[in-house]
Amino acid sequence: MEFLNPTAGYLALLAVPIILFYILKVRLRQERVSTILFWQQVFDERRTRSLWRRLRHLLSLLISLLFLSLLVSALLNPMWTSQKKESRTVIIVDNSASMNAFDSGTTTRLDLAKTGLTRFLAGTEVGRQTAVITAGGKPQVVVGFTNHLGTLRKMVAGITPTDYPTELGKAVELARHLIADDPNPVRRTNNSSVILVYTDGCSPDIEPFLTAEDLRFVPLGKPLDNVAITRFQPRRSLGDAVGYEILVEVVNFGESEVACRLEIDLDDMPVDILTLTLAPNVPQTHIVRSTTDRGGLLVARLDHRDAFPLDNTAWAILPPRHLQKVLFYGESDFFLGHVLQSQQNIDLTVAAECPAVVPPDTVLVIHKTVPETIPPGHVLVIDPQSDCDFCSVGEPLESPLVAHEAKDSPLMRFVHLNNVLMPGAKKLSPLQTGPLQTGDDRRSAEIGERSSDDAMQYSVLASTPEELPVYMQWQSPDRKLLLLSTELKRGDLPLRTAFPILIANALHDFRDGGGELEHAWSTGEAVTLPVATAETELVLRSPAGEMRHAGTPAKQYFPVKSGILSLGTLPHCGVWEILPPQVADATDPVTPIARLACNLSDRNESNLRSAPEALYRDHTQNIERAAAGRPIWFWLIVIAVLFTATEWFLYQRRWVD
Repeated sequence: MEFLNPTAGYLALLAVPIILFYILKVRLRQERVSTILFWQQVFDERRTRSLWRRLRHLLSLLISLLFLSLLVSALLNPMWTSQKKESRTVIIVDNSASMNAFDSGTTTRLDLAKTGLTRFLAGTEVGRQTAVITAGGKPQVVVGFTNHLGTLRKMVAGITPTDYPTELGKAVELARHLIADDPNPVRRTNNSSVILVYTDGCSPDIEPFLTAEDLRFVPLGKPLDNVAITRFQPRRSLGDAVGYEILVEVVNFGESEVACRLEIDLDDMPVDILTLTLAPNVPQTHIVRSTTDRGGLLVARLDHRDAFPLDNTAWAILPPRHLQKVLFYGESDFFLGHVLQSQQNIDLTVAAECPAVVPPDTVLVIHKTVPETIPPGHVLVIDPQSDCDFCSVGEPLESPLVAHEAKDSPLMRFVHLNNVLMPGAKKLSPLQTGPLQTGDDRRSAEIGERSSDDAMQYSVLASTPEELPVYMQWQSPDRKLLLLSTELKRGDLPLRTAFPILIANALHDFRDGGGELEHAWSTGEAVTLPVATAETELVLRSPAGEMRHAGTPAKQYFPVKSGILSLGTLPHCGVWEILPPQVADATDPVTPIARLACNLSDRNESNLRSAPEALYRDHTQNIERAAAGRPIWFWLIVIAVLFTATEWFLYQRRWVD
């Protein structure tokens, strides 16, 4: 036997004053009395029982010394030598999103895990080395192997909830690495090491681990009904400059049909209210359409009370539609002018001269009068009459009837030009590197390789039966050119609905997708996004208002490299804000550089009934096998309490003094 706290042995010196108190005799006080007749009888009885009284004093002394020895032995924290074998326990605590569900009142499943784990630690073997790992998101070692109960309790109490999905497989792999020197499971001959898992079972990869010999599961919570928003993503409309669409998916993870309402707001202004009737475990998808040129915060709320309110709300950022500047140069045309004026959210200006360079936020529309050199930028050319640096313009085509279209191109979305006559269309001969035929994967790969030198690559969007192009596109990373060869006054194209749609698609494509889609991130997803700022370091503010840095020390900010910001994963749902570091500690409201919307969007976490039935079997035995008995000091304290009760009983019965 060994003692983990040998310095407590000095407390045995307390036996000295105890013995002294029993040896010392109380000096009798003398008092004058009127007669000793009655006192003589008392003295005689006392002499006859003097031997018994000495035995009573000795028994009381022995009980007191035995009580002291038990207390000192408990403080010494004894441990059998056999307990010093390599016995380790790794405890995996699931702090994922589903552990925030309320099974009863205001107590979450994570609270139940921490309470049960604290009780378990109080009953573990004294010599057992214990480590704690969290399984919400990327597994983290909360505390390494230690047998110090106070440290374990403190670290367990400090485990914080997250909105991450469960990463049980990675957590088990890490636990096995901690127990053994290799990634193999715990050796079958060493039954003293164990991995104890506190989880609610809402993990897609839990079933293979339920039969593992080195794992013991402690189930938390019970199967509950839940209604969740599993998808929420807005995007700008492709054919409407100020329109947008919202894709929302709601699932009823219950056993009975549920009727509820879904409310969608934009900056606290109602967008739509949907009345839903949800069948069990059947995803219901809706597309909500609306119009606005301003951006803002979209919030979807389910008017339904359940045990898991986290997935009843979803957030998304709607990007604004900035005014698009259009510069017109060339011969005026009635149809083209009215189509451009009818486009939404544009600022049309007529130029007397062709600019040398097109500004980044401007589209240049050229009609007929084409300069020899197309200015850098985004340019739309209609009915070119002369050659330019991108193509040569030849003789008019004999039968300019459209027979082939690039249907998979966004520029041809909702545009039908088949059998449309293009009078005045001329033969176009590209002069730039190419071609890039839409829909041909092999040739696309070839052009993708050649695009590395930023050369303008072209593709044919519409052509005649002889495969002579009438509508072409050139593009590079920093500029785009569209060329439509047709005489608007002679044909019927301006009278068709395809013409304004074709112009709208072209203007939208020149936006470079700007304002079309602002991704709504999910917890556990690595966030990497471009930022328009001159700052080289940024800080992140959480939905709760806390500043989140890249690591330690606290002033280690997130670096911006080549305009790209990498934030890692976001642990909580809500709206996150990206701020410059100099205003991170400011108390006044600050306009963020960017905002990020983060939602749960995980069916496994929202489905509170996904835990397999095998998880709930024999879990009490799992805890007892992992604890492997109470320490010796516990039983010493129990015996000391019994001796105290015995002393009290004997004193009451006058067996001891």
